[in-house]
Amino acid sequence: MFLLNFSRIIKFSIQNFYRNFWLSLVTITIIVLTLFSLTSLIILNATAGQITSAIKNKIDISLYFAPGFKTEQVNLVKENIEKYDAVKKVSLISADKALERFKIRHQNDRLVQEALNELGENPLGPTLTVKAKDVNLYPQILKQIKKDKIDKLTQEIDYDDHKLVIQKLENISRKVKNAALIISGIFALISLLVVFNTIRIGIYTHRHEISIMKLVGASNWFIRAPFLLESIIYAILSTVIFWLIFYLLIGVLQPILYKFFIDINFNLVSYLSANFFYIFGFELILIMILNIISSFIAIGKYLRV
Repeated sequence: MFLLNFSRIIKFSIQNFYRNFWLSLVTITIIVLTLFSLTSLIILNATAGQITSAIKNKIDISLYFAPGFKTEQVNLVKENIEKYDAVKKVSLISADKALERFKIRHQNDRLVQEALNELGENPLGPTLTVKAKDVNLYPQILKQIKKDKIDKLTQEIDYDDHKLVIQKLENISRKVKNAALIISGIFALISLLVVFNTIRIGIYTHRHEISIMKLVGASNWFIRAPFLLESIIYAILSTVIFWLIFYLLIGVLQPILYKFFIDINFNLVSYLSANFFYIFGFELILIMILNIISSFIAIGKYLRV
């Protein structure tokens, strides 16, 4: 008996879907647009986090020592700085390594290359790069370096404070995410209304059949079930169609996206592949819940069972 009722519910829900095919198509289109705005919000959040993290990773304090500065002395300074609570890592770049990097960085500059050849010796000294445990701790490290008079041993201390850049980036990211959230909310509301009207039209189309079912003693849940199942079908079809289109779109745009994200070491396709089931599952469940709520409201208001 249960299997018979279940097969009838599936049959009625499929009939509802095909009887109002164009309305069903519009419903799916609106849900796909909702999913597009929601997925864009998820990707934007991940990208903003990756960009901020990349900027934070590039921040450091560089201590440049004079040419000929003894390696033993540099190591003593390194060991001293490593003891600071705020320091995560201290790296030593030898004078030869510093010269090699300098040549690579200016390999297309003929004047620089000629000047180095004229000198005949390494004009650079060793360098220490200091990484903090947190981006906000760099001022504290600089203060400690000056307190220990390490700055007196160096030719130059280089520190670019990216705090303002990070704050601006976070503010812009927050505003864009808020705008995307509002757009997603608007599309979600529109999809609720569209599903609501689609179900209502389905109820109106089947009003005579519903009356007969009630007369022969069909339960309220048996009458409601096809419309609830129809709303679930909309959710499943919309989510599958959206991700098929989205992956095709990402595939076409991949060369452009690769160039855009290369500096921050972020691969959008890899990110989506790694998190596909989480994102897909979240969006599918969310759309199902929205559609079921909309269907319940439509049935409760217009069916009066």
